[in-house]
Amino acid sequence: MRLLLHGIQLSVEGDPRAVAAATELLGALPPGGADAPPDLRLVLRPSPPLQRPAGPRRFYHGILDCHADGQDLVLWDGHSRARIAAGGALIEVEVAEESLRDGYIFSHVLLLVALVLALRWRGIFHLHAGALAAPDGRGILVAGGAGAGKSTLTLALLEAGCSYLGDDAVFLSTRGGDLAVLALPRPFHVAPRTAGAFPRVGALLSDLLPAGEKRRLDPRQAWPGRERPGMGAPSLILLPRVSGERTTLVEQLSSAEAMGALIESSTLVVVDGLPGGAEHLEVLRRVADRARAFRVESGLDLLEAPAETVDRLLGST
Repeated sequence: MRLLLHGIQLSVEGDPRAVAAATELLGALPPGGADAPPDLRLVLRPSPPLQRPAGPRRFYHGILDCHADGQDLVLWDGHSRARIAAGGALIEVEVAEESLRDGYIFSHVLLLVALVLALRWRGIFHLHAGALAAPDGRGILVAGGAGAGKSTLTLALLEAGCSYLGDDAVFLSTRGGDLAVLALPRPFHVAPRTAGAFPRVGALLSDLLPAGEKRRLDPRQAWPGRERPGMGAPSLILLPRVSGERTTLVEQLSSAEAMGALIESSTLVVVDGLPGGAEHLEVLRRVADRARAFRVESGLDLLEAPAETVDRLLGST
């Protein structure tokens, strides 16, 4: 399978079951050139369960344990290992049957973090945030942890006419010296409470995700023609927090507060021994310095009248 990830020719090859699981994560990417040499190879081979890597530990991330092996990085999920070769041109995954019992977790944890690590060598950095373009041309990042109301605010912005890069994960980079936000195309994940505020969208939800209560939503079906592969430096950073009050309120934040929030949404930036650490911090600083940041205290009006509430929000920022 050949795919194109923001100019990077990505080859996915090996064990058919593992490749099928990788499609869960990467299947929405456009096809790559069949004859072009790959810039990044993802090679998936079957393996018996493996032990924890022996090298110095770099970080824990959920079920993942990351160790160094010379300049390479090795991820372990308790059964399978993914080796990310120095330079970011090769990811070799030894796939145990136990990992494939939940293909969603395998793809969205082990494979996604392996890809995130490989892209760091290319100056492309993961950000846990939604990204949209407003009708007036402003780029928007919606950042926050689980339960902060990020998905609700993102869907409200879409219903108010925004275009989208994604609801939960994007990449930051510099292209020709300019900041760029790059999409990772994949389904949205929508909780029942959020779906209840958007009946039209709720009717389009598909299967339940393996963990939790969220369901998949194909944004191309919900908002046809509004998908964007990337955008320039964002003008707005919105940091939602569910308040439980009647009315949604906004409070402008300093660039230092925005920087802190972006670091919280970019956990690998604080890990020693990973490629691109200083560059990652510099990209986040440039984003925080150039954008206006606002805390959004999300009230009940965002659920009851999302489009009208967002129109008021955008008008006040």
